[in-house]
Amino acid sequence: MVTVREVMSSPVMSLSPDALVKDAAAKLAESNVSGAPVVSEGVVLGIFSEVDVLKSIKTTKKDMRLIFPSISTLGIAFQEEVTQREIIDAYEEIGNMQVKDIMSKDVFTVAPDITINEAIMKMVQNRINRLPVVQGRNLVGIVTRGDIIRGLAREQASNNKPGTA
Repeated sequence: MVTVREVMSSPVMSLSPDALVKDAAAKLAESNVSGAPVVSEGVVLGIFSEVDVLKSIKTTKKDMRLIFPSISTLGIAFQEEVTQREIIDAYEEIGNMQVKDIMSKDVFTVAPDITINEAIMKMVQNRINRLPVVQGRNLVGIVTRGDIIRGLAREQASNNKPGTA
């Protein structure tokens, strides 16, 4: 059976808890990843992701408008309208916050020697996209949905080779 160690990415791009959100978001974009562990002295403190940024964007002005005909079971539905300028202003506001202020602090981790089946179960049960891989308390890798799919594909290909059982 394939282990997390065989499919994880290492070394891991990580972020400092004191980094500014705008800098961390730029680092995610430059690295073409949607999230990264937040680490201090090798220990995982949280996960910072694009979702954390989007959840943190708050708008100060909300225009409500009536939707008719209503798709609501109550008969009347309202929808918030947020302008692009408000979103940009809100992003600029949170951009100067520190990563530790908006990161997800409930972090699920895995050991490198568990099977990818166990990692899949943990990801599905907790509705998460990535798992920091820790040995002891120290970050040694990260396993993402993509890593697992590639590992499964490799395993399938090796099982289908002539001469394998």
